[in-house]
Amino acid sequence: MKKISLFLLLLIGTLAYSQAGTMTIYNFSSSTVSYRLVGSQLNALQIDCQPVVTGYSATSLAPSSTVTYPSYNTSHLQSPAINEWNVISEEIGIPSQTYNVAGGATINPPITTLTAWHTIDLNFPNGGYINLGIHCGGAGTGIFSGSTTGNITATWNMLGNNVIVFIN
Repeated sequence: MKKISLFLLLLIGTLAYSQAGTMTIYNFSSSTVSYRLVGSQLNALQIDCQPVVTGYSATSLAPSSTVTYPSYNTSHLQSPAINEWNVISEEIGIPSQTYNVAGGATINPPITTLTAWHTIDLNFPNGGYINLGIHCGGAGTGIFSGSTTGNITATWNMLGNNVIVFIN
């Protein structure tokens, strides 16, 4: 019984420090892509969806490459890395700040437990731009596909709490 209790405490602690769902980006295009990822409280009725968590890729994702971000706090371990996350959270009583996860900072609950992947902004070397994501407010609406010059297309796909972005 003691072992089961310890296991449950470990499991609860692990879940408490990670947001639900992964973000996976598949770049099947012949172009590199840099991006901005945003997580927010999707069921928030406020116009700004706080808390809002924003991070930028440190380098571009190469053609024919894939990256998966399991959480904000481990994003610096992926390639391309996201080393910092800017958090806006005054509406939930937590001062806004920048978390340097590569330097050891940890984004704690309630921010990680309230947020889910919200938006991705894709930027291409030819000047092309695609914005994809789900609108906050709980209605499930959003922009789930887009295209840019050079016949580059992208789609936002949700599988449970996981998001998969395909760039073609």
